[in-house]
Amino acid sequence: MTIPAHLSEEYAAILNELTSSLEMKRPVDVLQFCSDFFQAKLAEQQQIWPGQQHHQHHYFDEHAVDGNKRKTGLIMKEIVPYKKHKDMMLDPNSNETLMMHPTALMATSPSPSGAEPVPTLQSSYEPYSTSDEEEDEEDDLFEDEDTFGGELPDFSSSGLSYNRGRRTSVSAESMTPSRNKPHIKKVIPKTEAQRERIKLAIANNFLFRNLDENQDEDVVNAMAEKVVRANEQVIEQGAIGDYFYIVESGSLDCYIDGSKVTTYGPAGSFGELALMYNSPRAATIRATTDGILWALDRVTFRRILMENTAQKRYMYETFLAEVPILTSLDSYERFKIADALETVVFEAGETVIEQGSVGENFYLIESGEAAFFQRTPQGEQKEINCLGKGAYFGELALINDSPRAATVVARGRLRCATLGKRGFKRLLGPIMDILKRNSENYARIMREVE
Repeated sequence: MTIPAHLSEEYAAILNELTSSLEMKRPVDVLQFCSDFFQAKLAEQQQIWPGQQHHQHHYFDEHAVDGNKRKTGLIMKEIVPYKKHKDMMLDPNSNETLMMHPTALMATSPSPSGAEPVPTLQSSYEPYSTSDEEEDEEDDLFEDEDTFGGELPDFSSSGLSYNRGRRTSVSAESMTPSRNKPHIKKVIPKTEAQRERIKLAIANNFLFRNLDENQDEDVVNAMAEKVVRANEQVIEQGAIGDYFYIVESGSLDCYIDGSKVTTYGPAGSFGELALMYNSPRAATIRATTDGILWALDRVTFRRILMENTAQKRYMYETFLAEVPILTSLDSYERFKIADALETVVFEAGETVIEQGSVGENFYLIESGEAAFFQRTPQGEQKEINCLGKGAYFGELALINDSPRAATVVARGRLRCATLGKRGFKRLLGPIMDILKRNSENYARIMREVE
């Protein structure tokens, strides 16, 4: 790649500075270090930019636009900052200076004398318009004329001149899950009591709420112990962080802009947004006593999610291909079902569905056995069937919108893939006729049994 001459010096200087920093710090995560380096350089440039001088507004020669003057009745002497006000509608009879947005579209029109083309408004009588998003931004800046005492501020010396309040970048590492080479799982020893406390702390956290059994175990295993001392600052507001913390023991105070907002104790947690992307910390956390934290970094968390999701998808694709009722589906249809399935586990003797209840889920048995019971007129529970791997149940109530026809109980440990009512009707449409025929056969068999 060839660097333009006017950029080569600055380009080389930045690369040299980055190389020196890398050699001096020797970071473990080089990509993250480079990202932080350029974020810092960008912030530094944003602070310097407002002090730079900008070009003055352009003026247009009045005598050069006579032709346009006769056509529109307007003489454009100067582009001045756009002011959003009801009095600024274009008046075709006015000879006053036209005030318009600096980014208004211009057209070029040749002058009668053959002079240089001069910019003119593409539409003489239409007010300047913007997209809804730009409109909202301008409403915030110019909402009330009195805010500036009747005078518009000079934006040439404000931060708005640099990409108009450039938003802070939010990003995360890219990963490619491997089906054939699973990553080596991180396992850090913990007592059973510690594991239970960690599980309790993450149970209701939005990031961990929908993890399956395997992912939950991997997260707990990967948590690393961190010892903190009284008055130690764990995270700093505005800094880039990539760790989520659970409090094992001790107490920590949370500050936002210097004001204390809450206190974390045992089983408390903070910093979960760092597991999603490397955004600036929203608060400062400082230990008030000695304590122990459990920490999980973003890369490990995302790898656990991605690897487990990829393996689960492959497992479901293979499993669905072996389910007799789904053999008529093509690979793409099975792929969509695989993505929609969720795993549920039932322990021995646990009730999966109960006769007479409203049906909300369809089940495919991954492993284990499910026993089916039906109440007799005498009120006794009679076993009518037992199904194993590859079998399905729960479809009758979803097809006919009827109550559950039987009670299903796990015989031993039962692992099922489940699909909700809406997903069932949407994704299993191609085999709905087969399911209905099977349900009619099932009803006939039940009548014969009775």
